[in-house]
Amino acid sequence: MKKLLVLFFFAISSVQAGATISQIRWGSAGDPLHGLTITWSNNGSADSVKWGYTTAYEKGHFPGTKRAGYSTTNSFFKYQFPTLTASTTLYYSLYDSKAKTWGSQLTFATAPPVTGSVFSFCAMGDCRDYPATLTTVSNLASARKPTFTLFNGDLTVDGNSSSEYTTFFTAASNFLQNNLVYHVEGNHDAADSSMFSNLWDIPRVNNQNLYYSYRFGNTIFISLNSNDTANQIQFSWLKSTLASAAADPTITWKILSFHHAFFNSGTHTGDMDTERTTWWKAFDDYGVDLVITGHDHNYQRTYPINLNASPVGTPVANYGSTTGKGRLQIISGGGGAGLYSQTPGSADTWATDIFNETYNYVYCNVDGCKITINAYDQTNALIDSLTLNKNGTSVCFVTDAPALNASPKLLTVSPNPTDSNVMLHYSSDLTGEAVIKIIDITGKEILSEKVTKPAKDLLVPYDLSHFAKGVYNISLTIAGVRENTTLVLK
Repeated sequence: MKKLLVLFFFAISSVQAGATISQIRWGSAGDPLHGLTITWSNNGSADSVKWGYTTAYEKGHFPGTKRAGYSTTNSFFKYQFPTLTASTTLYYSLYDSKAKTWGSQLTFATAPPVTGSVFSFCAMGDCRDYPATLTTVSNLASARKPTFTLFNGDLTVDGNSSSEYTTFFTAASNFLQNNLVYHVEGNHDAADSSMFSNLWDIPRVNNQNLYYSYRFGNTIFISLNSNDTANQIQFSWLKSTLASAAADPTITWKILSFHHAFFNSGTHTGDMDTERTTWWKAFDDYGVDLVITGHDHNYQRTYPINLNASPVGTPVANYGSTTGKGRLQIISGGGGAGLYSQTPGSADTWATDIFNETYNYVYCNVDGCKITINAYDQTNALIDSLTLNKNGTSVCFVTDAPALNASPKLLTVSPNPTDSNVMLHYSSDLTGEAVIKIIDITGKEILSEKVTKPAKDLLVPYDLSHFAKGVYNISLTIAGVRENTTLVLK
């Protein structure tokens, strides 16, 4: 009996020692609540996951979808969750089919409601040289519990090296296991684009995942492949996506991420100069708010830049998305790659407001019509802070305050869509002088007038036959309270 017990415990120990699940990471085929995926590596044949919102894993047990890994010894397994409950804890465990055992209980915090406009995200990139620094920086970012992270490329020195990817996964294991990450390809990653693409379960467009977009809250995020700027299919998709976002009054912010920077006073000055008349012009034409890149190994923040309004060499006065205002570009390339200094006499010095030669990450908090942006170094010291604020501007279509004693649908127009005549109807207990404004998709104020509201219901007819076809925002402000609605003029 004693000999059998020894053999039994030896067998159990051998199974535990053979547990090979690693490289757990989160992705999404869409936004953080719709299409969330978990992916892991193993040398088993039929791994699976069990999960739920309690420790009982009440949602069930599901097989992982197997695909080839980046080495001959390991495979990837993926499970895509159904639409998840927002702002809760997801409990899960992974089954190792090689060791024939379940792993420990793990947790993941789900995102806030996708219909809201309050969330956070981090940004970082370029971690390829010093794994210990990547561990430090990524753990600091993870501790802030962002809704998701934008990772802007260059995970390895050699993008076709399986051993270097293993080093990356080991160094960032805590971060990847606890954060949803949207990746873009860096120039080093592009040594093997197929390998890079296979690593990440992220949105796909045109049968690929090196450029894509997703919507969360009042913000559209667009990720691009800056290794392939000559790709006209990508460029046409970019312009179409930006045009749709500009025509959507429920989108307040347009945020882009990719690897190479347009304005850079460090080592890689000039890398995107030839695309200023294509990509950057589209950013200016459609009022992009924030561009986040990597590639230069430091932290940089530009002055407001709008090449439609002011030529190269001169920034404009204010950040913003409306005519005449400028884009904000941030370089966060300090995830662990060897640092680069500022280049004396750089052609882009005019565009650079902040330059900090340090390892870093960026934490952004979106709160309706405001984005607060803070950058931190590897000691978690604040190195930069600013706020983009659209409150009180015509392009911010978020209701500023709740109406008194009223339901959400206070302001309506009918018919909608229309080709000419429309009736505006506003119903609330507020009375007095009201201001009605009609704003087009570029933020231009087309109409503004004062009317008197003597009773609960206000009816105002308009003939819009002389307006251009398109989408308009209509607002009514009374007693400091504003309501908005959207009109489509066909």
